[in-house]
Order: sequence, then structure tokens, then C-alpha cells
Amino acid sequence: MSPDERDAPRVTAIKRRPEGPAVLTTSDGETVIVHAEALKLAGIREGDIFDHKARKKLDLEKYRQTAHNGALRHLSRRPRSEKELREYLRQRHIPVDIIEEEVERLRGAGLVDDEAFAQSWVGERQSSAPRGQRLLRYELLGKGVQAEVAEEAVLSVDDRTAALAVARGRAHRLAGLEFRVFSQRLGGFLRRRGFAYDDIQEAVRTVWNETAPESDRR
Repeated sequence: MSPDERDAPRVTAIKRRPEGPAVLTTSDGETVIVHAEALKLAGIREGDIFDHKARKKLDLEKYRQTAHNGALRHLSRRPRSEKELREYLRQRHIPVDIIEEEVERLRGAGLVDDEAFAQSWVGERQSSAPRGQRLLRYELLGKGVQAEVAEEAVLSVDDRTAALAVARGRAHRLAGLEFRVFSQRLGGFLRRRGFAYDDIQEAVRTVWNETAPESDRR
């Protein structure tokens, strides 16, 4: 045993609680509050040297546990893209190498999957607030989904059918307007939902003819 090892503080006691952190006491009188699971994974036991190497190992396991538990909570609310998960963990001050390790772990377990995320995103959007392929593609790219994955996901959307459904759902708010104003307002709304010009024009004309007095139809 080297002189440094002889002089290094050692773990004199570890008090584990049924819930919450553990309390570690060292031979030099220090009391350290530690994550119980991190302590277990670091393999630190009573009698072990508690020097800077042990602290670093404990910190590493603490970050791993924080990353894993945080990621699972984040994923429990809704599916996430890899980019979203990385950004969330970065905000929690997790080191980059631990973030990548956690993303790889979750990817291997099938808990983070950008292809499945893209399909889920499109499905959720179309059931709650339908929009066109262009806007959906833009949203997915913003979530860090690769272009080819985003393109595949939005192919399931029929823009013409979706535009007409959105227009019909909006028409009651525009009742009584003359065609020019009706067309401007409904067309603008559909553009903001990411629909193309031709699909907008057809939807506006169809809904106008379904709702306007017969004498005003076009």
C-alpha cells in the first residue's frame, strides 16, 4: 500500500434509507449525501478509499442515473426524438458523453426511435389539428428527424382531403361573410397549416358552395 493510500480517507459508514439518498461517512469526518443506486453501481463499500478517483466514479454513476431516470420521465409524457432527448438532458447539465451513452442505451431498448417518433408525430397532429405535408415536414426537421425519415412519415397524409376537412371545421366561424373575405380568411388559415395553393383553392371553393346561399355559390 502506498503512502497516499494509507493517508487517504476511507468510508467508515454507509446508511441506506428505504427511499431517498444514502449517507456516506468518511474517516476524516466528512458526511456525503449520495444517490443510493449510484453508490451501488460505483461499487463503493465501507472500508474503501474515498479519494478523488472514488468521487469521480461516484459522480459518473450519479450522472448516469440522473440521465436515465430523467430520460424515462421525459419519454413517459409522449414520444421524443433523439434531438429532443439530448436537449432535455443537456438542460439538466448532464455531460455530453453520458448523454450519448444514454441515447444509445434507450435506442437499443427501442425506447427512442426517430422513425416511430415521426409516425407518431404525424398521427397526433392529424388527429388534433390537421396540417399539410409541408408544415409537418418542417416540424419534424425541427425535431432533428432526418429528411428521408420525415418524408416517409408525411406520405401518409392526403393534403387535399386534410385541407378540405380543416376548411369544413373552420367554416362556421366565417358564416355570413362575402366570398372575397371568406376566401382570404379561410385561405390564410389553410396556408398557415402548411397546405399548397391548389389544395387551398379547391377547399375554399368546395366549402363556400356547401355553406353559402344557393344564389351566391360559384
